[in-house]
Amino acid sequence: TPEQLAEVARAAVLLDGVKHMVLTTGTPPTKDRGAQILCESAFAIKAAVDLPIQAQCEPPDDDKWFERMRASGIDTLGMHLEVVTPALREQIMPGKASVPISRYMEAFRAAVAVFGRGQVSTYILAGLGDTAEAILSISRELVDLGVYPFVVPFVPISGTPLEDHPAPSPEFMKSVLQPLGAMVSAGGIRSADIKAGCGKCGACSSLSSYEV
Repeated sequence: TPEQLAEVARAAVLLDGVKHMVLTTGTPPTKDRGAQILCESAFAIKAAVDLPIQAQCEPPDDDKWFERMRASGIDTLGMHLEVVTPALREQIMPGKASVPISRYMEAFRAAVAVFGRGQVSTYILAGLGDTAEAILSISRELVDLGVYPFVVPFVPISGTPLEDHPAPSPEFMKSVLQPLGAMVSAGGIRSADIKAGCGKCGACSSLSSYEV
């Protein structure tokens, strides 16, 4: 419940020195894509402790949810593309692919207007079949919108359908992250300026080391 989350957040700050927090929903089959429970949870947490919060969800049907999320105490927002080539999206994540990339781009634009440049981000998993050119092309569009494209190498996990899919090579990751680091820096949306969330943490990717 939101109240239980608030107690967990309070303990995390007091006992572990946690500096920021991520709330995520998966992809529930509701029009708001989980925005309502994120709002309720963030409101309860902020009432208990002053902790920067990133919420993560898919684009809700109504862009007014972004204003509601911000008002509830959510500081940054993640809406994760994960794969950027439409045919690959259909193949790897057919449920999530039911939300077209065009809707993501509309939602990114609306969310940046509420949260500000650099406070909206998206996860992109490199190594699932997208070319470096495809990742960099959409990243350029995202940076222009003020969205931080957090590119992370795919890691196969035992027991999942993609357990035998190879991780990307270091050379491939460098071919993406090196130009991307320069791109986000030129766009003025460095990871260090993100208030909360995955891009700020940076543990899953070395992208921040390429920022100049």
